[in-house]
Amino acid sequence: MKDEILFPKSIAVVGVSSDKSKIGRVIYDNARNGGYQGKIFPVNPKYDNIDGEKCYPTVNDIGDPIDMVCISLPYQLVEGIVDDCILKKVKSVIIISAGFKETGKQGKELEERIAQKLKSAGIRLIGPNTLGIINNEINLNLSFARKNPGAGTTAFISQSGAFCTAILDMALRDNIGFSKVISIGNKADINENELIEYLQRDKSTDSIAIYLEEFSDGKDFVEIAQRSEKPMIIIAPGSSQQGKAAISSHTGSLASSYDTTVAAIQKGNLIKVESSEEMFDAIKVLSMKKMPKGRGVAIVTNGGGPGIMATDCVEKFGLELAQIGDKTKEKLSKFLPIQSNINNPVDILGDALLDRYEYAIKTLLDDISVNTLVVILTPQLVTDIVGVAKAIADIQKQTSKPIFSCFLGGSDVEDGNKILRAYGMYVSNNIEDTVRLISMITNYELARTNKSIRRTSDLLSKGRYKKAVLLELKEDEATVLSDDISEKIAKEVGISLPKQIITANINEAIQFASKNFPVVIKAVSKDLTHKTDVRGVFVDIRTISELQEKFNILSSNIEKVTGRKYPEILVQEMIEPKLEFFIGANREGGADIYEKEGRGFGHLIAIGQGGVYTEVYQDIQHILVPESIKNIAEKLNATKVVKIIDGYRGKPPLPKQKLIEMIDKVQRLLVTYPQIYSIDMNPVILTESRVVAVDLKIYIKS
Repeated sequence: MKDEILFPKSIAVVGVSSDKSKIGRVIYDNARNGGYQGKIFPVNPKYDNIDGEKCYPTVNDIGDPIDMVCISLPYQLVEGIVDDCILKKVKSVIIISAGFKETGKQGKELEERIAQKLKSAGIRLIGPNTLGIINNEINLNLSFARKNPGAGTTAFISQSGAFCTAILDMALRDNIGFSKVISIGNKADINENELIEYLQRDKSTDSIAIYLEEFSDGKDFVEIAQRSEKPMIIIAPGSSQQGKAAISSHTGSLASSYDTTVAAIQKGNLIKVESSEEMFDAIKVLSMKKMPKGRGVAIVTNGGGPGIMATDCVEKFGLELAQIGDKTKEKLSKFLPIQSNINNPVDILGDALLDRYEYAIKTLLDDISVNTLVVILTPQLVTDIVGVAKAIADIQKQTSKPIFSCFLGGSDVEDGNKILRAYGMYVSNNIEDTVRLISMITNYELARTNKSIRRTSDLLSKGRYKKAVLLELKEDEATVLSDDISEKIAKEVGISLPKQIITANINEAIQFASKNFPVVIKAVSKDLTHKTDVRGVFVDIRTISELQEKFNILSSNIEKVTGRKYPEILVQEMIEPKLEFFIGANREGGADIYEKEGRGFGHLIAIGQGGVYTEVYQDIQHILVPESIKNIAEKLNATKVVKIIDGYRGKPPLPKQKLIEMIDKVQRLLVTYPQIYSIDMNPVILTESRVVAVDLKIYIKS
């Protein structure tokens, strides 16, 4: 992306009105009155001048060259203005107007036509359906936001103009600025991925905040995030079915699976927040540039109850109560009253004056075990609320460790809150929200310094059976892959399967079973997908006579469902499980997902407790392909069933490393055969020495 997008030297605003409440006029006034030094030209054929400035009938009537044109007109008029921009050979266009793909088919066609015209002419586009842009590096406010909070070190990308204005209003209240604010709207051309890459190189930007309703290219997004050295905060709504429907009507985009979105955000090591308040709090913390270097949290409080609440939250959100040293305790005991608690959480008592707060805060920050400090204040009669707030702000300047303030109360603590906000510092009235935020920031910082990244190229195998898979591919329709091809491609990447044959001949079945009793017989996947629902599986067959009987019954069951006589039947060795596990996968994107032009996130693997109760237990973790062995192991360790795998209550451990390798082999299968739309391996049986996929269903789709 070229600098002309955010650093235009000349701008034309189309749709400027004499009515100062109209959006075109608001944008024009914001740009003209914000200190921008470039040329700004109003365009509207209805007027000769706007407040004494010459107003032009069209863009082409402006004699000077134009870098950027901002269009704020009804959508029906936009295409004609775009044609003028192409004739004028401008460098970029911002379309503020709504009425495009978010409204339906006709709007989508209009948007695509306009975007294609601009692309063919080499002109970049932001929008349509956007608030505009702010670049405080050049004092440019080309938006219809009420006010610009001014310069800061965070860049903000938002797909929602309304969300933009909410964050900007909070920033005005709390004295937080932004380097850039870019409302991307429908993303007909410039999208979040291109902007994030640009902002990673931007010297005035230290962190990036993102509100995103759908991803332009998920796998690209993750790779860009993994390369980033700057922290990124994200809200990605759409976890509910209703939320997904609202996104579709809002931006005309289809929401990705929310599990995939969450896995992508985790993999890219973004700080995922759930609300505008939480996002803004994270922006404030990052703006302070004081990051925790470990999980150790110390707490200073003038009330015992809030200290206990904070302690509970520290454990709840995966942090650690800092084990403060003896020297620190000795210092505290010499200064604090004898009734005080000098262990963490440090209770300086309800009658604490400013001196106790200052001493306790400084002493704890000096302790090597303390990575983050939480200061809790409750408004007692003698509490110097304003003094404590000023002291916290002053001490924060002198330490590299972050201080999080919790001033509990209402009107009495507000003067203290105002002081902390004026310094751009975090302050909250909610202990749980505070500790949750500390946890998110800490997890980001620790993961940033301990990255483990895998590329799809590391997982590619030869793919000996690609032709066979492609022959079974039907256009845009999910098709279950035949069991014999599924077996071949699974074995190619080293996935362990039971000894098995597929046959319609009872004599062949007997010959195989005689060497492998006990056995299981099943309908093949093409005949019956959910075998247990229609008696499509018989287990623990130990004799030839029993095999003959069950083989005939199964053949009859399959014939009733499919109408096909003499169906093929899968005969497997029976493996006695110590544990049943589940590995599944779904693809988000097309079969070209791992190619350069492919769009989407790729395959999401789900792992957890298997068997018939997989959906009941919901003990599931998600892995976005490609993932490192280290991170696969961490995901497995996050399941509840891992306790059994590791050996629960004296039972012998199961082959955990082989299970991790099995999950990695599934990754290889998916990357090698991207036509795979979904996989269901349930159960994967663990014995004391083996990990075997005894039921494998593979669906393919273009």
